[in-house]
Amino acid sequence: MTRKERVLSALKHKEGDRVPRGEIWIDGSLTNKLLGTDYPLDYQHYERDLMVREFLNVDFVNLGDWPTEEIGMDNHGNKIFRSIYGYEFVSGKSKHITKPPIKDIEDADQYKVPDIKKVSGKIISDFVKNTDFFVMAQIGGPVSMLDEMFSMEDYMVYCLNNTKEMRILGEKVMEFEIAKAKLFIDSGADAIFFADDIAYNAGTFLPPYIMEEIVFPFYTQAVKEIKKYKDLPIIFHSDGNLNKVMDKIVEAGFDGIHSLQPSAGMDIAKIKKEYGDAICLMGNIDLDFVMTFASPREVDNVVKRTIEIAAPGGGFILSTCNSFIASIPPANALAMYWAADKYGVYAK
Repeated sequence: MTRKERVLSALKHKEGDRVPRGEIWIDGSLTNKLLGTDYPLDYQHYERDLMVREFLNVDFVNLGDWPTEEIGMDNHGNKIFRSIYGYEFVSGKSKHITKPPIKDIEDADQYKVPDIKKVSGKIISDFVKNTDFFVMAQIGGPVSMLDEMFSMEDYMVYCLNNTKEMRILGEKVMEFEIAKAKLFIDSGADAIFFADDIAYNAGTFLPPYIMEEIVFPFYTQAVKEIKKYKDLPIIFHSDGNLNKVMDKIVEAGFDGIHSLQPSAGMDIAKIKKEYGDAICLMGNIDLDFVMTFASPREVDNVVKRTIEIAAPGGGFILSTCNSFIASIPPANALAMYWAADKYGVYAK
């Protein structure tokens, strides 16, 4: 099977020749350790991202386009950037919002939809034209994209006390995200990766009644509009404990779900039993301990057990529960994919 066929078979809940595998992002410094190279550490770099995926023999790549412009420096000599969403930030060891996109939350109706003309999708079209990977293209959701615009504290307060205004902002942001999805589809993307971190280890950030007002309706709308434009798979991503909202995610019409963070209580056996026929499962290999601190033998055992649970009948894509982060030892990264080779073949 080709890489594209392999991933599509999993998304259609069919067994292919083997379990498809890959990461939504691979850190540049980890890549250089694996390959013995000195590539730039940009978030995305075509040659680096291509070579490490060929080296690991993965099946898909996840790509996006987040235009920013450098607008100056702060008093400490740190560069200040303006996001396409209108907020300003300093980026160093961490990202710090210095100016939100609007001065007053009650002016939400004055917020301008980001300019889709600033998005090119070039890296997506480059991978589509020059490689045989299954290409996922990432867009954001109404939680993560609005959370990025403000401090976390302000975001939470606004959701609770200015729900109407946050819905207005959500409508404008999702208009842009849906337009971005369509542009990525025109660039040749095979699927849309809908990233929206809505939860932490104990459950969702927002209470259910707020989720019903400013989150779930946008999920349903986005899936409907994107699939009307082109009926391709849409994969939902969120870290954290999603057990109480799994029904809502399935009802929104997503074809796959990624993260399934085991340290947040996402039990792959339970989820496979309850939702395996409704949505393709992707992820679940632990980053809190297994990939980062365990031995390669332990990594091998966890991958073997996860495949045994989640792969039968199809509907599973092997991945970590987030991405290949810098703190993963190269030996563990290799152990994960060697284990995939050993245990991920479907019997015929």
